[in-house]
Amino acid sequence: MTPISASAAPAAAPLPLANSDAAMAVVAAAGLLLPHLEGGERIDAPKLRAAMEAAYGASDATGA
Repeated sequence: MTPISASAAPAAAPLPLANSDAAMAVVAAAGLLLPHLEGGERIDAPKLRAAMEAAYGASDATGA
């Protein structure tokens, strides 16, 4: 293991955790996709987009 100098430490710091609202939206989207996966279906872009829009309450085009 290589020691990290004090000046490099801030750059090596872990990224902050996502806020709980975003995390809950991802879990909700996963829940919407689960039936498709259980049914052996492919998750294509339209299915993924629909699940994410439903979970986040907005589209990626709006910045959600």
